[in-house]
This record gives sequence, C-alpha cells and structure tokens, in this order.
Amino acid sequence: MVTLKSPLVALFMLTAAVLCAGCATMPENRPLTLSEAAGPAWSLAVSRDEMVVSVSPVRQSIQILGSSGALLGMGIDAVVNDKYRRRVNKAMGDYDPSAVLEERLASRLSEAVPNISRAAPLGSTAGYQTKRDAEKVRYERLAKTGRDMLLDIKATYGIFGYEGILVAKLDAKLLLLPEGKKVWKNTIVASAESVLAHDKLSDPTKQLGPNLSSPRFKVADDAIEQWTGDGGKELRRRFEESMDGALSAMLTDTGLAEEALGEYYLGKGAMNRKKFTQADAHFRKAMALKPGFTEAQSAWTVNLAHNGQVDEAIVEGRKLTEAAPEFGPPWFNLAWWYAVEKDDPKAAQPFYTEALALGMPENAKIEKALGKQ
Repeated sequence: MVTLKSPLVALFMLTAAVLCAGCATMPENRPLTLSEAAGPAWSLAVSRDEMVVSVSPVRQSIQILGSSGALLGMGIDAVVNDKYRRRVNKAMGDYDPSAVLEERLASRLSEAVPNISRAAPLGSTAGYQTKRDAEKVRYERLAKTGRDMLLDIKATYGIFGYEGILVAKLDAKLLLLPEGKKVWKNTIVASAESVLAHDKLSDPTKQLGPNLSSPRFKVADDAIEQWTGDGGKELRRRFEESMDGALSAMLTDTGLAEEALGEYYLGKGAMNRKKFTQADAHFRKAMALKPGFTEAQSAWTVNLAHNGQVDEAIVEGRKLTEAAPEFGPPWFNLAWWYAVEKDDPKAAQPFYTEALALGMPENAKIEKALGKQ
C-alpha cells in the first residue's frame, strides 16, 4: 500500500489521473491533411462578392460587382469614377469571376479529395458576443454532420495600384473539427505578372499609396486600358491564370498536389515576404518539376539578387537569355543589375535595348544610369 507523504503529492497524482482520463476520451490519429480526413469539407467566402479595382495613388477605389458588373464608388472623385466605371463595366459584361472561382475550386478539390463536401462560410455573427463565439458554434454544427476537417477560404481579387496589377488572393486555413484547431494556414497572393528585378517586395493588394521612389499622382495611362482595350478578353484570361496559380499554390502547400505552378507561386509569395531561402527552395522545386519553366527560372534569378547574390543572378540570367532569347524579363533584369546594382551602364545598354525590343517597360532608373555614359 502506498502512503501519500504530502498534500502536494496527492494533488499531483489526482491531476495526472484526471488528465489521463481526458486523454482516454480523445480520439486517436486525428487527420493532419484533407486526404486523411473521414469527413473533409471546404467553404468559400468571396470578399464582398466583387472584383476590387483600387488604382488611385491617393487610396481611392472603385468596386465592380462580379455578377452584375454594377459599380460602387468609395470616395473616388467624379471624373475618375465616370472614366473607369464605363470602361471596366463594359469589359466585364456578364462575366462572373466568383462563379469561375467556385467552379475551378470545387473541381480541383473534388479531384484531389473525392469525398470532400462543401460547407457554408461563416454567416452573420448577429446574436453572438464575438466572432469567435459564432465560429465555435459553426464548427460544432459541422462536426455534428460528420465533418472532421474544414478548409476555410476567403478570396479577394481585383486590380491594384496605379499600374493596374491584376491579383488573386486566397486567405486559407485548415481546421480540425469540432474544436477549430488550425493545422495549416497561408495567405497566397497570385499575380500573373512576370517577376522583375525592380519590383517592390510586398503584397500587391496593399500597394494602394503612391510609389515614393517613382511618385505618381494619377493612374498610369494604360493601367485600365490594358484590361479593357480588347473588350476584356485579357482581363478574363489573366484573372483565370492568376486564380489557377493561387489554387495550385494552395493545393501544393497543403500536400494535396505536387505542381510546378504551385511551387512557383509559393516562391513568389515567400520572396515578397523576404523569405529568400524558402523562395529559393520553391523555385528550385518548380524548375525540377517542369524543366524549361522560364518564368520560374527568371524569378529564381531575381530571388538570388534580392538575397545579395547579384553576381550569381547575372550568370544565371545570361544563361536564360541564351536559352530563351525571346523571353523579355531576363533581359530587363540584367539591364537593371548592371545599371543600378553594378553601376556599369555600358554593360547594361545592350540588355536594355533588347528588353525594350521585346516589349518590356521603360524604366527611369535604368535610363538615368545609361545617361551617365
């Protein structure tokens, strides 16, 4: 017979017994991925169910509803409002980006996880003291219907910045039910724009103010024209391209797919967060999965330069111009590195000339450096 020598020991043993009893009631082998779940589910909430157009350097914005193409002004002056309302509204027509997103997301998820079902996103929180209370009730209700894991997604998409960058953004998290414990979370920002050496490392959806290094007090002349000049064909194509990249990145990051496209966009995201080692790994994986993936190869060289490896970036960039001479970004990047990083305008000149010939944009800093010759 064991004799307890102090109240402290007795309390310790009682606590251990209670904890063990609790452990015995906890389910074992909880799933860590959707493919392991017995009752996986996904939900999608689209931010205001609209395409956001935020192109003013003074943080003014307009929104174009995804389903109807109607316009809502938010503090934007009447001239800009009228100018872009008619042009973008006409280009959108009856195209519904929300419906396209839902269709592609459902298809990709059902392909990866055949037994997955759709759940409603969090609705109104009226009647609850906090949003957390509303979420708790939601998770418990989903668990009662047999769901044990939830992929919760919030999507935003639109045109941002005075240059009119088209972006698709997914805020996603993977939750165990009913407790709502996160096992994975990521914010994936996908733009079909090529990675260039002079790009700002940040989330494009947050670049709503003027670029202080190149101040603009109006929207770039072609910021909207690039999306409306052909009746919206390029707008729709690039939206779908960006959204496919975001979906691939999400599936790749959650282990539901192994795709070069997903690794590429994960690399871009890591680089924009200045996680250069992570970005390097993603870009290398993308290139291994898809040899000759020029966009990934070029982005990798830019990441090298951001990581302080400019000489290595130049070597790899020159290789890429030889392997893919009609691909403009490496020519532009080499011109930037030579002109701005190495202060060697003579070496930069031929690369800049070829970059412009291939349709790359003019750059004031490069041209200023070239003027020193």
